[in-house]
Amino acid sequence: MTGRGEFPGAPVTRVAHAANARLVGAADARARLLTPALLVEQDVLDANIAAMQARCDRAGVALRPHAKAHKCVEIARRQLSAGAAGLCVATPGEAEVFARAGLPDLLLTSTFAPGPALEQLADAATLCRLTLVLDAPQTARALAAAARARGIRIPVLVDLDMGRHRAGAEGRQAVAALAGVIAEEESLVLGGLQAYAGHLSHQADARQRSLGAQEAAARIHAAREALSPFMGDIRPAVTGGSTGAFVQELATGVYTEFQCGSYALMDVEYDLVDPDGSGRPAFPASLSVAVRVTSANAPGLATTDGGEKRFAAKHGTAPRIMRGAPAGASYRPSSDEHGTVTLPEGARLSPGDLIELEVPHCDPTVNLYDFIHVMQGDKLVAIWSVDARGA
Repeated sequence: MTGRGEFPGAPVTRVAHAANARLVGAADARARLLTPALLVEQDVLDANIAAMQARCDRAGVALRPHAKAHKCVEIARRQLSAGAAGLCVATPGEAEVFARAGLPDLLLTSTFAPGPALEQLADAATLCRLTLVLDAPQTARALAAAARARGIRIPVLVDLDMGRHRAGAEGRQAVAALAGVIAEEESLVLGGLQAYAGHLSHQADARQRSLGAQEAAARIHAAREALSPFMGDIRPAVTGGSTGAFVQELATGVYTEFQCGSYALMDVEYDLVDPDGSGRPAFPASLSVAVRVTSANAPGLATTDGGEKRFAAKHGTAPRIMRGAPAGASYRPSSDEHGTVTLPEGARLSPGDLIELEVPHCDPTVNLYDFIHVMQGDKLVAIWSVDARGA
């Protein structure tokens, strides 16, 4: 970063070719949008970014937002300008996209295999500070060789299995063995632990979430002790945390960095989690999908142009109607291209009516779109590219 809010490089942009580009700057653009369209309310987005940053600042924990939620260089830049320590990415492709866009400090939160993905990551590590997570000695040795070949040193973290068994070193002995391998490699720099307790992120019961966070903290304490002989006087970094469990995870005091991502956009699935006991989501939804009624001949029903190709969900969660339909109406994607609005008795919609829907799951829904339409009231103020779509 060349200065607060200033970043070298620029993403490859296709915004000039976006279907709604002609509406940028129009005060009545919302009503005229070609749909389906992915929208973000700029004021809500910026408020969410500032609120999570403030929470982490007060707690003395760095915030490294997860860019897999939005895959958008412009949103990443806004998070960095608000004070984020860097960005997380989920895939080698995302790492390359954000590195080539000039973002200076990235953490890949997924493990990877020796071979093409490792070589892609080693190349990306020549473009920015890219920290990688490891859970296997053979991958560590292969990464060290790739770093030596490029004349660089790559910062790494030991990925800790937090109980999901998706990835990570399990237990003190495995952590120590892997740390020993890393310490032998001059081209790798051991920085600490990744300890992402993803099973807590959508745990609706606050008591179970708190107990889970305490169990996670115990795992982290043990792993940190196993790392200490290899860290010298350096305090090991511990990165993890989620939008759903950040309150309970902050309370444990073990994290030095948080990876929350969905807070900036939000979705229906995170709305179902009460992170702080207030009875409401900690962050309002800034993200929505605008659809338009295409047929309304059947009593009590209306059909829209927003079908299953436009929404992604876990566990069959439906989009939530935010605006544009009568109170008591519900929505479900009912075929590839179409959605169905079920209306309360006596209510009607007409072809052309615009409906805005909170998405079930923001990360994979964003990945279905090329562009994000940035709204302030009825005005379309910008169109941002989903730069890492499909990466």
